[in-house]
Amino acid sequence: MALIAKPARPAPKTAEPVDPVEAFIAKGGSVPQAEPSPSIAAVEPTAKGAQHPLKFPADSDLFDRLERARKGSAVRLPRNTWILQAIAEKLARDSR
Repeated sequence: MALIAKPARPAPKTAEPVDPVEAFIAKGGSVPQAEPSPSIAAVEPTAKGAQHPLKFPADSDLFDRLERARKGSAVRLPRNTWILQAIAEKLARDSR
């Protein structure tokens, strides 16, 4: 069994003109620095408004009643839309 030496690497070609796109890709970049997270009080609400999770009391049948009313309507609306519509109706009633 004959053993041969490792093949020699060809010398890198530096005389060739470098494509600007290839040079940009080869240049790479740096890792973005993490900004410190602002406190909750310092966060400004987005243009849409702050979103809050909705939680129902564990010992209440409020969620079941909501689902029955939502499913019983002629037009099936997503739960969030149905709740927002109910809030808007209540606010309109109370502002009179």
